[in-house]
Amino acid sequence: MSGGLRERLGRLRGQSSANKAEAASAGTGESLQEELREGAAGGIAASEDDSAGSADMAKAAVERLHPSFEKLGVSQIDNEHGSFLLRRCEYALDHRHGLYELGELLSRAGSLGPVAARQNKKAEATAGNVHMDREQQDEASEALLIEAERLLFLDTETTGLGVGAGNVPFMIGIGCFEPDSGSLIVEQMLIRHPGEEKAMLHYLLGRMNGRTHLVTYNGRSFDWPVLVTRFILNGWRRSGPEPGHLDFLHPSRALWRNTLESCRLSRIEEERLGIGRIDDVPGSLAPELYMRYLNDGDASQLEGVYLHNERDILTLVTLAAHFAGLLTGEVSGGPAPGLLPEGAEELYRTAAWLDAHGRTDLSEPFFLALSERTEPTAVRWWLLSALRYKRLGRLEEAVPLWERAAAKAEQSVFPSYEAHIELAMHFEHRVKDIATALHYAERAMALELRRTASLRETPRVREEREALRKRLDRLKRKAARR
Repeated sequence: MSGGLRERLGRLRGQSSANKAEAASAGTGESLQEELREGAAGGIAASEDDSAGSADMAKAAVERLHPSFEKLGVSQIDNEHGSFLLRRCEYALDHRHGLYELGELLSRAGSLGPVAARQNKKAEATAGNVHMDREQQDEASEALLIEAERLLFLDTETTGLGVGAGNVPFMIGIGCFEPDSGSLIVEQMLIRHPGEEKAMLHYLLGRMNGRTHLVTYNGRSFDWPVLVTRFILNGWRRSGPEPGHLDFLHPSRALWRNTLESCRLSRIEEERLGIGRIDDVPGSLAPELYMRYLNDGDASQLEGVYLHNERDILTLVTLAAHFAGLLTGEVSGGPAPGLLPEGAEELYRTAAWLDAHGRTDLSEPFFLALSERTEPTAVRWWLLSALRYKRLGRLEEAVPLWERAAAKAEQSVFPSYEAHIELAMHFEHRVKDIATALHYAERAMALELRRTASLRETPRVREEREALRKRLDRLKRKAARR
């Protein structure tokens, strides 16, 4: 945040808020979330002095909205804590955003349970805790259940990049499915000055009621901690359990970190979700445009920020549908004919992600495709597929892949003997064919000597070679006794 903006925000907020910011900056992250949970039984509590001050400041700012706000359908919302601006858009469930219709998530959302379980380990661990009362156990278990109508899609535009007290979310975008209207509702809250923040946060808390999970992109590490900080600074305390998280940055990295230039949401939506943005304002420019608006009051500068934030919310719905589709086998870009990922790296990472979330049945076509690859680097995929078959106890499928990898290694200039060792263990311990096991162990040693002939002998090389010698000695002793 620039020095000029910080000074102006400080004057508007007054010394009281400055003192709060100093106190809150001493602790963020988990400590802030703990403080947020320590609310009164009523759910929300606020300082009366702060509430009155914010309301007075908001009342003083009431004026005719800028034509650009009216053009976007923005209206002023008043509540007991002051005023803020709200824009509301409604999308039909058959509205297509990239590869998906928004309503596709409604029937698939339940499949995201394993994703939520991995991201909300605390809730998973406490769901069956016998020392918790029944109500607490039910709340913890609820955090692992996914219903599209109880998701809140969230994206913030902030004045900075950190999660400390100096970073202000000037725009909060949310999206949710409304069963009554059969549509997706996107709402965007904007503050015209810091005095409107309390009113905006109060509205957000109301929209969070009944929602089990926040759907975000890096929201666990950024958006939610920023909001927690703002709750504290505004004197709010929210009781009850933390919302569950469905942060799709982590699944996206699991699939695409080695195949896309970056895992920025804009890159993923363009490269994998079929979404192209025209004349989009980059999120990185949003703080600068907001500062200009604060300086001159020209709301036309925020039109692009509104549209960017709105599209981000829609993309979160699409991204959720994509990963839910992966977990149900209904994905655009999934295992349907002609829709497998083209690159071996993405093919493997998608298959491994499905395995990690309990869908070994759906990962089968991916691993089969990997085992059938024939390019020069295919050995890596053969070995990874064989390791997976071994882990599942399907050695009849693993052994042929090891044999192919071993044959390929014999022809390599810089060979790997991993397949030889796997075959040596297989024939020694499972087949009880010591002669064949000894053959593969001897070939492994030969490949090791060839591979390291031109290398400096490091402790690791000596350790690997010693392990091979011990294996050879043991097999030779076994062979001599037969």
